[in-house]
Amino acid sequence: MRVRDVQKSLNQMSRDERVEFIRTNGDPKISVAINVRGEGDAAAAQNSQVAENLLKERIKSFGFRIWSDDARAGAAAGKGADFAVIGEAKLKKLSARLAASGITVDKYMLTSWTVKCIDKQSGEEIYYNNKLPVAPGSWSTEEQALAAIGGKIADEFSREFFVRHFNASGQNVALKIEGLPDAAVEAGIARELVGLQSVIGIARRAGAPALYDLQLAGGSGPLTDLIANTVLKPLNAKFGKVCFNLGATSGEQVTVTFEPACSDKSVLTRLDSYPPASLYAAPPARQKSILRDPAAISKLTI
Repeated sequence: MRVRDVQKSLNQMSRDERVEFIRTNGDPKISVAINVRGEGDAAAAQNSQVAENLLKERIKSFGFRIWSDDARAGAAAGKGADFAVIGEAKLKKLSARLAASGITVDKYMLTSWTVKCIDKQSGEEIYYNNKLPVAPGSWSTEEQALAAIGGKIADEFSREFFVRHFNASGQNVALKIEGLPDAAVEAGIARELVGLQSVIGIARRAGAPALYDLQLAGGSGPLTDLIANTVLKPLNAKFGKVCFNLGATSGEQVTVTFEPACSDKSVLTRLDSYPPASLYAAPPARQKSILRDPAAISKLTI
């Protein structure tokens, strides 16, 4: 197994798909409001739960939370939705009387719809669109038409759209690791840190002892707990023993000591021959999606 290649691939995936850090901060909360009115109808638009529910199902499939609040009102800090999706559609009812049977058949046609997404924290409209169907379809019942509206609006949004606009909080940490045997091991630890799900960004400082400037996702709890659970735990799992121990903490700087016994070649060889540390904390499905070799997967339990 080429551990370096796996690490490089995993790090690139981590940069491109930093979705997990959102869960550390709390999934984005999204409210939905879809209104429908008849074409030429002067009455106020009516709320459509059929269209809303279909859109909500799509958003929940992203792993995010649906929030119930006034989509047009500002959000109270930490209490309201992060985003509000607001849409309005116009339906046209068509009626035709069949000469042979005398039965009147009704059809419902979508003539236009608008949608926008508001960042509730800033009030900024981060997305808006108007659509006039080029080849409008028709549906036998109003419920079918409303469900189609929900599907069309849902297609305007993706998981990446909300991730890109979600303002996740983070903590800046100066991680000092004392006792690393040489520069090669320091560089290897830097590669491991890049791939960890909690690490949003990393910069390595020159000099000794090894010092890494990290930006960590989340941070509602104690900083030492965050470091211990999301950084040291997967590193120790990769090394097969407790090699990294928390030391003193001063402000944003956390000191970690590397056990002298772990400088033995039989332990250090795991840095380049075992799977990336981030995979030790990953669910089995993700482990198997990255590693194809059964022998490599077995190393995750050794």
